[in-house]
Amino acid sequence: MVLRSVVAVVLLFLLAVPFGYFQQSLSFVPVRNAQQGSVVYITNTNPIAVLDASSPTSRTVYFAKRSSYMEQFLVFYCRVNTQTTVLRSILLCCRKDRSASERQCYRIPDNKPTGKLSCLRTNFDYVYDGHVGANFSIKIEKMQDLNYPITGLFSCSVTDSLQTTITSSELEIRDVVYYIRQLPAKPSNLITSIKPISKSDFPYALECASGFSSKDWPSWMHTLNNNLGIYQWGFCKDCVSQNAMTCMEKRIPLPSDVSLSFLNGTMYLLDPSFLAKGDQAIMCKSDENEAPINTFAGDFQDSPVPVIKSGLSLDTTSQGNQHLVPLTELTQRYIIVDRSPLGGFSLRALYREPEGGVHFQWQKDGLALPTKGASKFSYQLPLVADAKLEGFYELTVTSSVQPEDKLVFTFDIEVVYGPIFTDLSCLSRLFYVMKGTNFSTICPFDSKVTSRCLVGVNQHEASNPAELRRKLAGEASLNRKLSELDIDFSVQEDSSKREVRVSINSMQTGQDFELAMRLENPYGDSHTYSSLKVIPIPKLITSPQSSNCAVDCDSKPFNVSCVLDPVLVQQWKQQYEISPTVSWVIHSQWLSEQLDPDGIGRFIGVSSVDGTILSVWPQGNPESQSFKDQTTKADEEQDSLATSTGRPNSLKEYIAENSGSGGPRHPEDLVLRCRIRLMVHTNEAEFVPPPGLHLRRLTRQHAGSLLSASSEPRLMYDSSWETDTNLVSQLIATRAFTPEPVPAAASLAWIAAVVIGVIIVIVVIALSIWLYTRDRGETYKLYEKERAHGNDPIQEMKETEGFKTYQRQEEQPIASSRYSLNDESMHVGSEDDGELDEYEGIQVILYVRMGFSPLDSRERKRFNGLLAPYYPAIRPNLTR
Repeated sequence: MVLRSVVAVVLLFLLAVPFGYFQQSLSFVPVRNAQQGSVVYITNTNPIAVLDASSPTSRTVYFAKRSSYMEQFLVFYCRVNTQTTVLRSILLCCRKDRSASERQCYRIPDNKPTGKLSCLRTNFDYVYDGHVGANFSIKIEKMQDLNYPITGLFSCSVTDSLQTTITSSELEIRDVVYYIRQLPAKPSNLITSIKPISKSDFPYALECASGFSSKDWPSWMHTLNNNLGIYQWGFCKDCVSQNAMTCMEKRIPLPSDVSLSFLNGTMYLLDPSFLAKGDQAIMCKSDENEAPINTFAGDFQDSPVPVIKSGLSLDTTSQGNQHLVPLTELTQRYIIVDRSPLGGFSLRALYREPEGGVHFQWQKDGLALPTKGASKFSYQLPLVADAKLEGFYELTVTSSVQPEDKLVFTFDIEVVYGPIFTDLSCLSRLFYVMKGTNFSTICPFDSKVTSRCLVGVNQHEASNPAELRRKLAGEASLNRKLSELDIDFSVQEDSSKREVRVSINSMQTGQDFELAMRLENPYGDSHTYSSLKVIPIPKLITSPQSSNCAVDCDSKPFNVSCVLDPVLVQQWKQQYEISPTVSWVIHSQWLSEQLDPDGIGRFIGVSSVDGTILSVWPQGNPESQSFKDQTTKADEEQDSLATSTGRPNSLKEYIAENSGSGGPRHPEDLVLRCRIRLMVHTNEAEFVPPPGLHLRRLTRQHAGSLLSASSEPRLMYDSSWETDTNLVSQLIATRAFTPEPVPAAASLAWIAAVVIGVIIVIVVIALSIWLYTRDRGETYKLYEKERAHGNDPIQEMKETEGFKTYQRQEEQPIASSRYSLNDESMHVGSEDDGELDEYEGIQVILYVRMGFSPLDSRERKRFNGLLAPYYPAIRPNLTR
């Protein structure tokens, strides 16, 4: 009893400890002012981009435009919720593109809170905090020109002290500035002479700089807005006698309706009439320098500083084109990332017109497009790409003179996006699983193209279950329990349904891990993850089973204890923010929380604050009885009346009368079952509640007045549904009731019943024997029996032919006898001479063959007298 009291005090103290020591699950947290868009542009007007690792989908960052006199920053926060223990590791990972299956990862040194890491030739500065994570940053200095582009897919990975590992979605970096700066941009006073331009040469192409080809650019460079380029085009009027620099000072931007420029530095002059407005020169320059790169004029005077002699002109003697001539490809295809800003991006189709002009029409999927934003050479797209932008665009150009002269330019625009998990709740951030139970989930996703699925356990991930299990088995020396994880997953991807199914069988303690799902296709990736925690089932240091009793169990009061292991209680509280409650179920009918003091409560009560000790008074609580002795007289009379009407005086009688079994029936055993429930005090954790709606209604009950939790407790576990037979047997105490005494009268009646039964059996046996043997050895009194029925057998025998006077017949001797009755050797005598004295033996045979029983001596003489006149005596030595 002393030990039980000490344990109860320790358990009560643990329940009183607040949940401040609970270690939350590891997760990435959002950072204030972080940009959430799927596409981010770093430009001169937006030189700093801040992103965090909390996004479930991949993002694309463009170093889009950069002045040599500005600094630019990209900051990537890999920050997690504050940990009570130091993080085990933080890694910066990268890969070249989405076709690369393996990532290169670099760990931050534990002893260096600040430093540099390089991944794919990209330098990152980092700042590290062992409790909250790290941030990585890229800084572009003023006047800094890179020898290679900042490009690749970057992510971070964090592992805590419990070996839980989480990995962020990837951040794709595209360096537009690097490719743009490969274009020639050196200022020059040179003037390029252009002969009079024929009308048939329009649209006429001018190149700002020569010696560079954009064919080696990545495909995504051709979908960018021309505003991201470095070249600017303009013209100056009255250019004669001016050099390139003085003309540049009077530069006027070229109108958009007479020119069409491209990112690679090519500009098309569209309208021939523009050259008929006088002496004009066209020049291009860099956006960072006011000096011209190239100047185009009709003629110039060669000198150290060339001077324009004449402006660009039109060859008025030339003839125009007779037919439509395409300058750009008739079929073009663009892949645009969903939600990306398009700015001034437009569809462009260049062709040479025939004389007489043309008619044009823009259509999308066979329907005419609005005229706003449409010209005969281009169509302006919306500022932001979305799913409605996708389609099949057509520009139909028809000669006004010859309708059969026609060009059709087609543009296939596909708006793409990475795979997206459509229900992130399929994997809650923290999920509790009871030991020995299974875990399963289904995560639906959306993807325009076939996606690759990777399922990860901590830092190990694979595209199929066999490979994942093989990787886990290889870590058996580090984590044996995790290497035995029975995990399986599959991906269904068709037109009707796309989903990932994951199942884990019979999870055991020591198998806590981070479950991650990652989907990727050529246009992006998406991930979701959950921290799975295996909760130990209850462990008892004092079990009700130890109170089992078979003999003399209800003669005096007793206690039954159900005491949990205090070490396990502390583990529940500190690691999982779970508190236990202990209650009792009496005889599968009464709950210890609802004991009626005038009913079952007179015999059973909870005698500890934490509910771990149940006291039983088989004959009633003596304290309750002493209190009754002090009641008023009226109460005593009422109690006396209740007693006279059959109020039970013992626990056995009470159970018999209130068991609900259809009538009073004395129970053989008292069954006391300890009921343990686990209550979760954190809103972060999700779990599968116990079965049964009525149990879920109890989640707000019996949480304990000493528990300091900000959230309403939720019921996670109820031992009533436990399937572990060993634990179930420990939770039940079975105590036999003393059998009811048998009254003496009842014993005598039982003995009499037995004696009567034996007598009946003997009589039946004797009667059977008598019936079976009654005719054996007895004479069958034929004559008397027949006379009793009104028949005279003697008279009937006399009247039959067989008893008439014997007459010899002339017949052959009987074949069956060696002698004939007619043979002279056969002597026939009579009874008078004594020759029939030995007939007695033969007559028995005769009687038997006739079906009669042997007669007594008196009847035999009488019967022989009847036979004498008709049958001769036969010698006894007669043989066959």
